[in-house]
Amino acid sequence: MASADLLSLLLALLFPLLATWVQSRGLLPAWSSSIVLCYGIGIVVSNLHLWPVDQPLMQAVAGGGMLIGLPLLLFAVNLRESLVYARRMLFSFGLCCLSGLFCTAAAGLLFASRVSDGWKISGMLTGLYTGGTPNVQAIGIALEAPPEYLVLIQAADILLGGAYLLALVTFLPAVFARFYPVSHQPVGGNAGAMKVEDRVSIGQRLIQLAAGLAVTASGSLGCWVLTGNFMDPTVLILTVTTLSLAVTLTPLRARIGNSYPLGEYFVLIFCVALGLMADFRALASEGLDLLYFSALALGGTTLLHLLLTKLFRVDRDTMMLSYVAAVYGPVFVVQVAAALNNRSLLAAGIAVSLLGFGIGNYLGIGLGYLLRFLTAA
Repeated sequence: MASADLLSLLLALLFPLLATWVQSRGLLPAWSSSIVLCYGIGIVVSNLHLWPVDQPLMQAVAGGGMLIGLPLLLFAVNLRESLVYARRMLFSFGLCCLSGLFCTAAAGLLFASRVSDGWKISGMLTGLYTGGTPNVQAIGIALEAPPEYLVLIQAADILLGGAYLLALVTFLPAVFARFYPVSHQPVGGNAGAMKVEDRVSIGQRLIQLAAGLAVTASGSLGCWVLTGNFMDPTVLILTVTTLSLAVTLTPLRARIGNSYPLGEYFVLIFCVALGLMADFRALASEGLDLLYFSALALGGTTLLHLLLTKLFRVDRDTMMLSYVAAVYGPVFVVQVAAALNNRSLLAAGIAVSLLGFGIGNYLGIGLGYLLRFLTAA
């Protein structure tokens, strides 16, 4: 193996550990995360040409990281309890998903003539607005989107979404309090979601890894049965998602334990590898269009969610936390709940966020192919 390839592999495998440690120590600004760091280091190495990057090798690393990490993230979902607990939070989360579907579809139709493969971008953004970054990555693989698209979408989300997140933890709670009822009534129970920061032993991690690999292998076998191909991207992602959610309905979920942190590690491997494949010069002509596309989709989703939650008289804290659960993910639910000084809704927010991981892939892939049909007609 060439020394450059070894450097790329070591960076992909080890830097996520450093990024996770930095985030756990609270050393990152509000708009950043371990995902941002991992994308960033890969982009720096790639675009400054610090060493040559083997694209096929990194593509294999990225795909492997996502296929192993996806079931580990989904094992943390408790479908039964998430669907019956904290109905107001689930309702507001559903309004955010509906807003995301409508606005990303509208953006896809509007930019169909300006952005090539805009239907793929709409699908990925739908995943972003229902479950966060892991959905973007999984849907990107399923729709066979260029690596540069995934990185540029993530860059736009960091710029636009990061600015809005900063506002959510600073002055927007006071602004929203003027228009939404403020409720701090305690919510009992645990929402069926394990705490994302729970620690487990190395032995338990090995059990989790074995379970994740088993589901991925079973998904690949199911893909072969359905298509005659072990690695059809769309069918494989949907099969792995379905099998992972099926596991959460069995007693195996308790035996596996909290696999979310391990799943996040493999997602971060994906991020580093994807960053290493990203050459911004290849899409310089479409970079601004993608930024405008993302801005329209995010802005529309945000405004429509605000209007719908106001119409249905959702309280401020539920509105904000359901939006953060859908767009940013469970880690940021903790951050915004702390800013609101309302921990009573924390468990419900994490629960619906994890639920979004499960439904986001179906919604994003489905919308993507629907738009491809509509724009090709």
